[in-house]
Amino acid sequence: MKKITLLAGFMAVVFTLVGPATVLAADPAASEPKSPEAIASTYVVDLVATAAFGAAMNDAGDVTGTSYPDPGCGSSCLPPLETVVWKGGQRIVLPGVPGLSGTTTTDINNLGWISGFGGLLGFGHAAAWKPDGSTYTPIDMGLLPGTHDSIAIGIDDNNRAVGYASTSSGFQTPFMWTETGGMVNLVTQGFPGETPLGISPGGTVATVGHWYHLGDPGSVITLTSPPSGFLLENSTVAINDAGDQARFLVTASGENLDYPFRYHNGAWQQISFIPTGHLSSYGVGSINDAQDITATVQSTGMIAAGPSGSLQDLAELVSPAYAGSALTITGPMNASGQILARMIIGQSGQRLVKLVPAQPCTSNCIQVTSIQMKGKGPAFCDQGSAQAQAKLTVKSEAGVPLSGVKVTGHFFDDYWLDETVVGKTNSNGQVAFKHVGPPCVGAIAFLVTNAEATPARTFDRTKGILTNYVIPLP
Repeated sequence: MKKITLLAGFMAVVFTLVGPATVLAADPAASEPKSPEAIASTYVVDLVATAAFGAAMNDAGDVTGTSYPDPGCGSSCLPPLETVVWKGGQRIVLPGVPGLSGTTTTDINNLGWISGFGGLLGFGHAAAWKPDGSTYTPIDMGLLPGTHDSIAIGIDDNNRAVGYASTSSGFQTPFMWTETGGMVNLVTQGFPGETPLGISPGGTVATVGHWYHLGDPGSVITLTSPPSGFLLENSTVAINDAGDQARFLVTASGENLDYPFRYHNGAWQQISFIPTGHLSSYGVGSINDAQDITATVQSTGMIAAGPSGSLQDLAELVSPAYAGSALTITGPMNASGQILARMIIGQSGQRLVKLVPAQPCTSNCIQVTSIQMKGKGPAFCDQGSAQAQAKLTVKSEAGVPLSGVKVTGHFFDDYWLDETVVGKTNSNGQVAFKHVGPPCVGAIAFLVTNAEATPARTFDRTKGILTNYVIPLP
């Protein structure tokens, strides 16, 4: 199951007041069963990129978003922010839409098609990127008659994109686009004149006050009134094919705080009692067929088991081998149970990762049991370099040092650095890596991403220690 999300830009645009209803609130202390097909007891980390932002992920694990390349200048420059897709281990920069400057992606479906827009926000055209192997062809979706700009917010697995086109005065009209039929006004097709906020793989669309199935105007359903004291919010919504939704509702008075809810069969269930204000990140990631939900609350990545579980801190389910890491944003979960997220690895640097369900290794294992780090740097930023060393110890599950293990790791700083290093352990099961780079780059972190041996052993990422950091000082 795939569901789009934007990992940035969770702020609300419009509030809609509707009548009162009864809150179906979950007990925050209750222990809910996990969905065995989706939520794992332990997650490990697959690195996507450093200095990057994710927009969406499909069931194949392909990710689209933006990232900064590393020009090797540390803190002394700002490289260009590139719109990319990470596919099959490759980082592919998406081509621009002809005649428009800049690209933004919003979704990727299970056929690899990507939606978004070309040009600046408020002045661009909705766009799609059609895959052809490792290349992509940009398609300008255009505009509806009388409109000024357009944005595609999502695309289903039939390559039907939905979004909205705006007039110069800001009036928005919803549209559907296909490669053969072009852009059509959804209002003239019998659908509500509300901006699409989310779309499922099968083409179920959520708006601020309704949901419906594309191609069937008779399927339009009006949302039940929110609980008393809450308003519907015109922000990103996750929806599955059955119309189940994950949404944020905003309080009608006071500080307009946001709370996450699950919507099923016309009933609202509050899934967290932690309020989020507009100075921290919040938003939905996904809801699958089992009604498992990923979301961000108060700049913390969270997950809730369906059909009635409350949100819990997702970091509590991440392997203790990544101790000290923190999840700041949780995006969508796909059919394989992979979860797109931003994770602090090191002192403060946020990396784009996929959290992958994992089981502990019980025999013939490789475990990284320690990472010792040293660092030094110059007294002034205009001289010298920052240096860091990571010394790793690798053992079996029985505690026996393993020689000849090929270890792959990454050095990160608090800016653009992602330096991949590879080495083999000695007879004591140890291997050391060294980084030399620009000074004044904050903490330098190290992450182990793979370990291989001959004869074959299993790399256990559920035990040991796989990340550490050091601050280079004179």
